[in-house]
Amino acid sequence: MSVSVPPPVAPPQPPGPAGPVLRVRSGAASDAGLVRRHNEDSYLARSPVFLVADGMGGHEAGDVASALALDAFRDLVGQDLVGARALAHRIDRAAVSVAGLERAGFAPGTTLTGVVLSSQSGRPCLRVVNVGDSRTYHVSESSFCQVTHDHSEVQELVDAGRLTPEQARTSGRRNVITRALGAGGGAQVYADQFLLPARAGDRFVICSDGLSNEVAATRIEAVARGVADPGQAARELVGHALASGGHDNVTVVVVDVVQALPPWEAGDMDESTAPSVSDDTIPRLPTRRAGHPAHLAPPARSHGHQHQETEEP
Repeated sequence: MSVSVPPPVAPPQPPGPAGPVLRVRSGAASDAGLVRRHNEDSYLARSPVFLVADGMGGHEAGDVASALALDAFRDLVGQDLVGARALAHRIDRAAVSVAGLERAGFAPGTTLTGVVLSSQSGRPCLRVVNVGDSRTYHVSESSFCQVTHDHSEVQELVDAGRLTPEQARTSGRRNVITRALGAGGGAQVYADQFLLPARAGDRFVICSDGLSNEVAATRIEAVARGVADPGQAARELVGHALASGGHDNVTVVVVDVVQALPPWEAGDMDESTAPSVSDDTIPRLPTRRAGHPAHLAPPARSHGHQHQETEEP
């Protein structure tokens, strides 16, 4: 069963005394895949919050964990831009909520990644957050890059030079992650945060590893650049994951920056990523490396195949 939400249309707004203006369009798609019966992925794609969570635990209710984590952000929906402190508070709240699911021998968990609309120094920006091995990609006119860094065992081996990225893609340990919300790790979580300037024309692709494990980055970039509508781009990326085997749940949220005022000037912010405050995912915990203090959270559970498209002021 599919669900389609028609996008509300909001007229462009000029900058005013209220501060920066950041307007986006988004689309999302999610599918249980061709192997699994249940979809443990969740997503939230309502301005100013665009997040994907990949639940883990199977019969131990990974879908509940991913949905509960995203619930921590729902009170932000419909608000304007989100500050660093408000974001940190909701990440902490998500971590506590998911940790609360733990019982003796029962420890579901979830990854979390995505973008939150924000501002810095009076200009619009996006705060990218990440825990686990779900990913956020940034597509601009001149570049395509993975903003987030996987918190996974194979990524540590790649970083140490013991595996190549190609070997990591086929490793039997590729689904073992080193950070998560819940999954026996307690209420504290170390979430990465990155601050990016918002520029009209930029696109963000947010996905669970059901996409990145099945579809090469070159194909993700080709679809991201070649399909103008964000909802259609999300659906096509999910389709590519299914065509490649669909071994895992797959969820994609695509966010397009439509308007960002006042504009950033060259040198105002580092262009890269300025840091701020079976095929199922398997947590390897506790193993915490130095990182940024606890912050982060995810969206509503999804079952089967879902679509969503929105345009937000």
